[in-house]
Amino acid sequence: MTKKILTLLLLLMFSYALAGRYEPVRLERPGSRHVRIEIKGGIQNPGTYELPTGATVEDAIEEAGGLHENADLSRIALLAELRPDDLIVIPLADPTQAALVSINAASSEQLQTLPGVGPAIAARIIEYREQTPFQALEDIQNVKGIGEKMFEKIKEQICL
Repeated sequence: MTKKILTLLLLLMFSYALAGRYEPVRLERPGSRHVRIEIKGGIQNPGTYELPTGATVEDAIEEAGGLHENADLSRIALLAELRPDDLIVIPLADPTQAALVSINAASSEQLQTLPGVGPAIAARIIEYREQTPFQALEDIQNVKGIGEKMFEKIKEQICL
């Protein structure tokens, strides 16, 4: 019986000693509440900015005075969260590059912007795609009036 009491007493003392030494450990990194980034390209005021942690590319653009009129956001993820020392480059649209004309969806007027395509050929393209949508750019050569030479002229300006 005394052995049991002694064991219990020893166990209680050992538990008390361990419990008094326990301290929780913080796993968070002490860090800044701000991120410093650089933004340039198609924006009004390029430079370095300090933004709150959790800020997005869209916030950085706003802080930098907004977009330039020729800014091209097609390859920019506006909701991407900024990290310290990020460099954001907003590309400018190339004014010499015309938009591609979709041979499966373009209107007659849009098709007529292609070299060598007038109202008659545009109507034939629309008629063809209503029966059989184009599966490849080369399929446009199946339309009467569009041969290999015309295809070579327009292939860089069309898409499906």
